[in-house]
Amino acid sequence: MVPNPRRLAPSVLLVGVLALAGCSGGGTQTGDATPVTTPATAATTTAPATPPATATATATAPATASAPATASTAPAPPPDAVMPALHSRTYEQARTEFSRQDLSPARLTAAAQHKDVTLPRDHDDWYICDTSPRPGAPLPAATTTVTVKLAQDFSDCTTSFNGYLYEENDPSSTS
Repeated sequence: MVPNPRRLAPSVLLVGVLALAGCSGGGTQTGDATPVTTPATAATTTAPATPPATATATATAPATASAPATASTAPAPPPDAVMPALHSRTYEQARTEFSRQDLSPARLTAAAQHKDVTLPRDHDDWYICDTSPRPGAPLPAATTTVTVKLAQDFSDCTTSFNGYLYEENDPSSTS
């Protein structure tokens, strides 16, 4: 008895696909938990559903090619801004630095370094003792507020009696 070629074609095709994918026999062992992926050619191979005589008729039919996908030409978003180092600069210099780096000076919020000091309305020449966020930290949103702690004299930045400039104003002081 002669085997029917129409019945063997799907079996032969399946064996060929498995051989291409490396899955025939024992398969490919990787020695670790890495899964073996099948090549792209194995995924696109299909068995003919019609006898070979009509398969040539469909194979000669004109093929239509799909239009190539166009890449997006949208510009990449700008990188997040980074908090500049402002320590020992004046408040006016900090505003200038923000403008230079295309950051809005309106993001700056000034506060006194010490609890017993009132920040005057005109504090442009006061010195920056500390910032929040810290220098080098990302400033991702345009609404992120930057707080700068100011002192009238730069030497006052390192003076603190539990957050007070003058020891006599510290409630825990015994002097």
